[in-house]
Amino acid sequence: MLDYSRSFIETQFPVSKVSKESYKERKANLGQTLTGLGKWWGRKPLILVRATVLGVLLPVSDNPKKDRDIFLKLLTMDDEGLLLRKSKNLTTKEVFRLLTNREKEKFFTATSTEDKPTYKKGITKAEKDHLQEVAFNRLSYDEKLTYCDRPEHIKNLPITAWKEINEHLQTSATSLQELVKQLGEKRFGHTPRIGDCFAGGGSIPFETARVGADVYASDLNPIASLLTWSALNITGSSFDEIKELREFQQLVYDEVDKQIIKWGIEHNEDGHRADSYIYCNETVCPECEYNVPLAPSWIIGKGTKTIALLKDNGEKGFDIDIKQGASKEEINQAEKLITVINGKMICPHCKKETPITVLRKDKKDDNGNTIYGLRQWDKHEYIPRPGDVFQERLYCIRYVKEYVDINGNVKTERYYKAPSAEDLEREKLVTSLLSERFINWQERGYIPSLPIEKGDETARLQKERGWVYWHQLFNPRQLLVHGLFSKYIDEHSQNEKESVLGLLGLNKITDWNSKLCIWNTGVGTEKTQNTFTNQALNALYNYGTRALEMYKSNWFMNLNSYKLGSSTKIEVKDARTVNKECDIWITDPPYADAVNYHELTEYFLAWDKAIIQKTFPNWYTDSKRILAVKGTGETFNNSMIEVYRNLAKNMPDNGTQVVMFTHQDVKVWAELAMILWSSGLRVVSAWNIATETESGGLKNGGNYVKGTVLLVLKKQTSNDIAFQDELYRKIKKEVQFQIDSMRELDDKEDPNFTDADYLLASYASSLKVLTAYKNIEGIDVQYELSKPRNSNEESPIEALINKAVKIAYDYLIPEGVDNLVWRDLLPEERFFIRGLELEMGNVYQISAYQELARGFGVGDYKDMFENFRANSVRLKTASEYRAKGIDRDIFGSSLMRNVLMAIYQCVQAESTAEGKNYLKAKYDQNNEYWDKRSAIMEILGFISRFENITHMEHWHQDAYYARLLREAVRNDGI
Repeated sequence: MLDYSRSFIETQFPVSKVSKESYKERKANLGQTLTGLGKWWGRKPLILVRATVLGVLLPVSDNPKKDRDIFLKLLTMDDEGLLLRKSKNLTTKEVFRLLTNREKEKFFTATSTEDKPTYKKGITKAEKDHLQEVAFNRLSYDEKLTYCDRPEHIKNLPITAWKEINEHLQTSATSLQELVKQLGEKRFGHTPRIGDCFAGGGSIPFETARVGADVYASDLNPIASLLTWSALNITGSSFDEIKELREFQQLVYDEVDKQIIKWGIEHNEDGHRADSYIYCNETVCPECEYNVPLAPSWIIGKGTKTIALLKDNGEKGFDIDIKQGASKEEINQAEKLITVINGKMICPHCKKETPITVLRKDKKDDNGNTIYGLRQWDKHEYIPRPGDVFQERLYCIRYVKEYVDINGNVKTERYYKAPSAEDLEREKLVTSLLSERFINWQERGYIPSLPIEKGDETARLQKERGWVYWHQLFNPRQLLVHGLFSKYIDEHSQNEKESVLGLLGLNKITDWNSKLCIWNTGVGTEKTQNTFTNQALNALYNYGTRALEMYKSNWFMNLNSYKLGSSTKIEVKDARTVNKECDIWITDPPYADAVNYHELTEYFLAWDKAIIQKTFPNWYTDSKRILAVKGTGETFNNSMIEVYRNLAKNMPDNGTQVVMFTHQDVKVWAELAMILWSSGLRVVSAWNIATETESGGLKNGGNYVKGTVLLVLKKQTSNDIAFQDELYRKIKKEVQFQIDSMRELDDKEDPNFTDADYLLASYASSLKVLTAYKNIEGIDVQYELSKPRNSNEESPIEALINKAVKIAYDYLIPEGVDNLVWRDLLPEERFFIRGLELEMGNVYQISAYQELARGFGVGDYKDMFENFRANSVRLKTASEYRAKGIDRDIFGSSLMRNVLMAIYQCVQAESTAEGKNYLKAKYDQNNEYWDKRSAIMEILGFISRFENITHMEHWHQDAYYARLLREAVRNDGI
């Protein structure tokens, strides 16, 4: 029996596997399908979107296990799907390691070892393939993924898979696209329409179109709409169209290249062509009046051992020599020679330090407000005036020369040098060429002319450098080359796709070539970093500039072809005014977000404005920052309510919304709950997916996980009113039901859920109960939303969520611990035991233990830890505790602490008698020993489990004596 009134994602979601697949996609970096189109902050993994869409469309049956199997099969996350995705073989060593002794004897020589396994003679390819499959199936899910392509690379499932899927879902599909359409027909009566009004980088619209749904996408920001349009129309192009677009890219690049060669601005007298230029700011020391070049480091390349050397030129200034292949001593000297650090200039001549604020002549007015002293640049300026505080200076060029080696092969060699007189003449020529074109190019929109509006990010550009217009973030060489690209894009594009592809390329080269680009000195990475290495506009004291040869990796984008057959509509529009009805809304709002999208994207809009107007005459071309949903507080909350109330209005009664966000602070949750509640929506489930990762992998990395919460919502249809005293009982029941459901579905070999997921379940359960009612007596939502988020006052919603968390932690009894014993333990004792459980699961992140402490209401816990450093957190063993803290505080007086002390006594004496005697002496005086004996044995039994856990070697000796002491206590009195 299939129930289309509920969807799979409302009842379950395999968060572990979806997290691991999301991690794999993220680790592909530039190999991700949409990343190559251009910069956007926080694109969600496509596999997460695909899983969400299917999770909403799939019905539930009376067999939850089968529902889960079908879901995983559709995503190729089941055993058959992983084999289908397997793209490389295991090595012979890996196969050998995973076989049984009998299998090894059958297929390998008698002399085979782990290091040198050798197949027997005569073994067939079919037998080797069979062994590959056997070995692969014995790997963990994490290990299998290292041999697999991503799910999106599989064009279709085999016929046998579709037979099983169709039998369960009562469909007749032969592709994912057909299935999505049929599921839409069953649920909504038509192909499902899926909308996203915060489209951003286009992940949600693109993936929903790729799986066969009709798409509506909008964003207030034109750059976001441009990227979304590109995802659907460029990535959605045929192979022939992609071929033509690549030819267009080559044409524009070749035109730019011809002009630069003709001008002679990148070649030196030997015919060698530059690939990089390094510049620095220069200012006058107020103490000795020397011109001081500013750089936080004079190391140019660690791999090539290249440094810059400052030499007094006898004219109140410094020559800068470049030395490649410097000695270790010279490199050490260069590392110590810093001319600007921590907001201070350090003069190499007089050794005096001068605050940068003093150089800028910043001062305070009568009200204590800072008046910034730098001259503000005029619209027509692109280089500093003589007399400006900060001048700019070219101090290093990297050239590339070609030569033929003794074997007749053409080789290239890169070398650094200080600019010669001829190089400086070429710099003057660049400025002259730009000057001839500057006004015309600004009028035609080839280079920016827009002013920089003041904002959280942009204000610093004006106060730190005096830059008032966007083109002032680029030096003459950058403006000249970028202007050429703009000119040839405009002149050669024949259609929308070519124009947009040109803009995407232009945006990438401006990201990688501005005065905000750090010169990376690392081994093997001696080149400029992009402007947006983080979510900020940081003015630098020295920076790198790419010559045309280095533009190639940015201009020639990796274009993918996924022909889409869905209906798509894209608009540049405020989410509050969207009037397109969608069955499903999936949104990733800028909720409590520190990214100022509206400001950062103006950096690109300044370059794109003219061509966007020409290509999309119905689009506006400013960031509409006044309308942007941003910040915190009452205005932000009201904006969010308007948005989600509008989406609820543009959704059928049986429609679904999924809101993605990344915050787990209770105040943020409470605020979001009230926003969605006020919008006429109710929570039906929530799931936590690990979507943001750093190096290290999903199981043994650092503090790497930034969970994306999928909050699943339906329309509010109830008119019921609840009383606060009723809610606690209902929340408790819902929390326990949710945890039981998750545990029942969990996979013992590859667990789906962690403590973070169970905690999240308690949040979601409380929201599910709260938002099921029209009103709750005693809660004034509007008043609560008007309070600042940093208020110390706990709202009624926060109080209920915190109670739900406590319910969850009380209910989550560690495996092997008796319910009655767990009930009687102190919060501090529960924290210690659950902390040890985290350690058993290889969890070493501070945040995990802090969350645990908060859940149990334990404030003072630092003394329980042997190590409290990031990524290596662990609790003290009994032997590490020794006698420290006994009877000093709540935990020091607890049964758990005294049991640890008893284990320590056993270890010291190498006998259980001392430990048993300690416990009897401690508790016999009040005749408590016999009452506590069962609890003592439970604790000792729990600790004895660590004896055979490899990564808990520090517990092995204590665990051994815990096991012996448990038996001694068990047999006491017999």
